[in-house]
Amino acid sequence: MSISSLLAAVRESLEFGAPQYLTFVPLAAACLLLAAIVQFLKVRGRPPRTHGSTYPLVGRTKLWFAATMVLALAALAAAQPLFVYGGSSFKRGSVDVPIALDVSASMWVKDLGPSRLQVAIREILTLQSEGILQTGDRAGLFVFGGTTIRKVHLSTNIERLVEVVGKLTPPDTLTGDAFPWDSDVASAFEHIYQSVDSQDRFEAGMDESDWTPARRSDRAVILVTDGDFAADQAQMQRLDAALAEFRRRGLAVYPVGIGTRTGHDLTTILQDYEPGRDYDETLPAELEGQRTRLNMTTLSLLAQRSGGRTFMIDSLGSSAAGFLRDVVESHRAVSFQLIPNRQKQEVWQYLVVAGILVLALAVLFY
Repeated sequence: MSISSLLAAVRESLEFGAPQYLTFVPLAAACLLLAAIVQFLKVRGRPPRTHGSTYPLVGRTKLWFAATMVLALAALAAAQPLFVYGGSSFKRGSVDVPIALDVSASMWVKDLGPSRLQVAIREILTLQSEGILQTGDRAGLFVFGGTTIRKVHLSTNIERLVEVVGKLTPPDTLTGDAFPWDSDVASAFEHIYQSVDSQDRFEAGMDESDWTPARRSDRAVILVTDGDFAADQAQMQRLDAALAEFRRRGLAVYPVGIGTRTGHDLTTILQDYEPGRDYDETLPAELEGQRTRLNMTTLSLLAQRSGGRTFMIDSLGSSAAGFLRDVVESHRAVSFQLIPNRQKQEVWQYLVVAGILVLALAVLFY
């Protein structure tokens, strides 16, 4: 190995947190050079050695040599040297995850202990807390009941998603609000593919007349719901059309069903509200006899028709974190990207120990 390649290897293996202290190293080197010149002149000026005479190799200047070496080591230690090691690793591509969350009245039922909505929020938050979504991944949030609202567009700002999801709660009052009393999943799917198309078209900088959606494998739609929604013929036609658009774009639906199969009376959601003030007094009669339960049959059908699969949470101890991780990882790009995977270790403490040893030896053999 040549000197230049050796120096290059050293430069790649060392970093300094406070390089300004390295200015003292040339000063220590100059002092060391001065000591070496003085010692050389002293050796040249010695008289010839006679029988029984002794000439030490260094003599009293050993303390000077030790002091300059300690100065150099102290300067290097103060510069906070870091030993860089390791090579490169492979990272799979990024993934987009549109999330459709059912926030209708049936999701307020507490057949699992906490409400289904609270359990759903817990599961969505695992995308960040369990490290399922990584740097470069994008997620969006669509909440649906009687209609659909986009809360977060596809973005790498996962903290924003967590903030919005964490604030989702049932409304303060039920008077004059038709939104919670239906679960229009067709509307949710329509909003998802239309919103994704609009964002893709904007990012491509193209007009609507010049742009066509592309089929992609790096996107997965997560549907979090109890599956308790009935659709009339018009809604089923819209749902069929939306699923056809999903297949055209390669969007697979992965439903996470939350609730119990035995279900709960829908009137129980009124326990958190005050009659006459928070809802009309005729509402209990309208809800009487209505029972909401987990419907995995409908969710399985949605998954099959789009190429996805389902997961069921029917007890508080269940978690979809492993399922969500598998879903996200299965949609990461097959091509790998080579990225640096270098680690750093502090070495200043070794330089301090070396300086102490040099000083101790110099004093010991003075």
